[in-house]
This record gives sequence, structure tokens and C-alpha cells, in this order.
Amino acid sequence: MSTMKRKFRITDDGPFEALRILASIGIALIVTLVVLAFVSKQPLADFIRLLTYPLSKPSYFGYVLVKVIPLTFAGLATLLYFRTNLFNLGTEGVFYISGIVATIFAINPIFMTGNSVIDSMIPIVMATLFGGVISLIPGLISLRYKADEMVISLMMNSILFGIGYFILKNFLAVGGVNGTASPNFIKTARLQNLIPKTQVHTGFIIMIITVILIYVLLYKTKLGYAIRMTGINANFAKYSGMGAFGMFMAVHFLAGALGGMGSSVELLGMYQAFTWTVLPGLGFTGALMAMLGKNDPIGVLIAAFGISYLRASAQLLANDLPYIDIKMISIVEVILTLLISSQFFLRKWRSRQLLKEEKKNG
Repeated sequence: MSTMKRKFRITDDGPFEALRILASIGIALIVTLVVLAFVSKQPLADFIRLLTYPLSKPSYFGYVLVKVIPLTFAGLATLLYFRTNLFNLGTEGVFYISGIVATIFAINPIFMTGNSVIDSMIPIVMATLFGGVISLIPGLISLRYKADEMVISLMMNSILFGIGYFILKNFLAVGGVNGTASPNFIKTARLQNLIPKTQVHTGFIIMIITVILIYVLLYKTKLGYAIRMTGINANFAKYSGMGAFGMFMAVHFLAGALGGMGSSVELLGMYQAFTWTVLPGLGFTGALMAMLGKNDPIGVLIAAFGISYLRASAQLLANDLPYIDIKMISIVEVILTLLISSQFFLRKWRSRQLLKEEKKNG
């Protein structure tokens, strides 16, 4: 018996979401062009340059790729929270304190073996485990005392930063500007260069593997199924076989572990020493990546690449065109977030299209 192929319709959920994202991107870029019209004598030329500049040199495109790494890790951590209806923005605090943990191991010869693979993995593994464990705290408080997850996560950011900065200032810092830089990481602890004449390091491979693993976790495992279903129905965890407490703790641990891994990979790949004196701001950025990526690991990677591309282009162009900077790209990010997260964007258009299809088929 032959089966009829289902006719493609732009109003179906998948195609419609793709249309919303493309329309959002188009509107955000148009707004960017409008802004350039007020500050540039040649807005169209500068707009085209903004969109193409990272492609002009391999080193520039390499800069885009390394900026993708922390954004992807932050997005992966946050999407796990969002999948279970938890609005947790604690990734930046975890990034900071886990970076301190990675630094403790990366500057101490006693933990080093002389093998670059082992020596770089030791601080990454320790930061990953620490990030997972420390992230259990807001989960426990939220479940035990029915406290608001977002408030707890924001408070934890300040607490973890305070503790981390205290350790940096009093136990790790060496002489230098304000005494807020650790000793240099041991050479074998740093991640190796992956593409010659660029800054791309082996952390890029770790990121790709992590995206694949989170995809498998979400779509091919029992825990992932429980996470996805709980996002649809909050009571599902009670009937998933593992219990709500176990699942929520697993989500907090995994999200924190991703934050710790992302922090250590960023430090060992891009820095000579720990020099962070402020929070990295990846809590809100992680939320942006998760929303733009529709809480899907592959979507997060694509979103991180798009945002990193624009950010890198703006930073690379800043010396030649001072009116193009990261603040301009933040306009694009805000517009994308508002449009993609809005349930009303293009909803009337979709309703009209569905009505036309019903009349045509009726």
C-alpha cells in the first residue's frame, strides 16, 4: 500500500519556527543598518564589511571560532535548566569559581606529569567536577525551601565571585597590576593550538564532543526523556521512575559541570594566567544562547556561532571604525531575544495562513 507524502506547509511547527528565526535575524540586521545610517557616512559599505570582515583572513575567522567556545558551554548549561522549567542564571558564578579551581591545579607543578594531554585534562576535570558539585547548592535550597531559582542563582553569582576573588587576591595573585593575576599556567597544562596561525585550540574539539554528548543525553537516554517531558509537564518527573529530586539534582550537577568545563577550557586555551577581576557575564549570555537555539544543543552551537561571528567582527573592526563596537552588536542580541522568545511574533500571520488553508481545503 502506498502512503501519501505529507504536504509541506510553512505553518507547521518546524517550518514556522525556522521562519520566525530567519525573520528575527532579518529584522535585527535591518535595525543594525539603520543605526549605521546615523553614525556612518557609508552605512551600506560598513554594514557589508561587518558581515564579511571575519572571512577576510584565516586568523580573523579563527578568532570567531574561539569566541564560540565559552558561549556554547554557557548555552548548553542553561538549556538544561530551561528544559526543566528552571530559570537559573548561575552559570557566570560557576564559571568564575571553577576557573579558580582550574587555576590552582594548572599553576602547581605537583599536579603535573609532563604530558600535555594529561596535564591539561587534570584542571579541566577538577573544574568540571567542582562546577557540578557547587551547582547542587541552589538546587537543594530551591527544593528544600521552595525558594525562587532565579533569585538564588543571582545571589550565588555574587557569593561565588566574592569567594573566588578572595582566593585570587590572597592566595594566588603575584606581583603585577593591582596584584590580581595568578602565576602563569604551566606550559603543559595549556591547551594546544589546533589550527596554525590562528588562536583555535583543542578546546574547540572538546566543545564539539560536548555538544554531541548533550544531544545524545537529551534525545537518546531515559534521563534526557525525563528532562524533556518535565519541561512540557512539571508533574512528569513524579512518574518518570527516578523521582523529581533525583532528576533536578542531576540537571543542576550536569549544568554546573558544563559551566566548570567551559571555564577551564576557556582559561587554558586563551589565557596565560587567571586575570578575571569581574564576573564573565555568561549567565545572561547562556540564556540568550539557549533561547536563540530553542533549547537544543545543535541550535545552541549555531546561535553561539552567529553571535560570536558578529561580536568578533565588531571587535576586529573597532580600530578602523570606532562607531562599530560590541555595544552595537548588543542591539542585535536584544532584538533577537525579544522576537524569538515572544509567542506573539508572526502569530497573527500564521493564523491568517491557517484560515486560508482551511477555506481552500474546505
